[in-house]
Amino acid sequence: MLSTVATFSLFVFVTIFSLIAVGALVALAFALNKLQQQVEKLTTKVEPVIAKASTTLDTVQRVTVSVGDKADTILTRGEALTENVSHKVETTATVVENAVTKPLINLSSLIAGVSKGVSVYSHGGANGHGKEERAQKVRRGRE
Repeated sequence: MLSTVATFSLFVFVTIFSLIAVGALVALAFALNKLQQQVEKLTTKVEPVIAKASTTLDTVQRVTVSVGDKADTILTRGEALTENVSHKVETTATVVENAVTKPLINLSSLIAGVSKGVSVYSHGGANGHGKEERAQKVRRGRE
């Protein structure tokens, strides 16, 4: 089998390797413990920030809903107001047309008729001279 030196060498090698492995495991356990402590520190620092952010987001959500509701109300009122004003403008236009425009047209026609009558009368239409003058103008135009 193996010689004493070979057995001793194998024993030393296995022992050194075992000690190295145990040392690595102890170092790994120590590193994991430090890492856990750091995570706990960060967690205690981050938790208040997360809570504050959550509260802020809740507030933003409430404000957004409130603004949305108010905007809907304003738009609804604006639409109703626009329809109301439009109806009033149409009614006013109809009233103005019936009360002002048509009588003005009739008055304008009356004034034109009276003006023509006065013109004819003032040029001798009332005493018969106007007919003779017109007849002479017509005869001259034919010649």
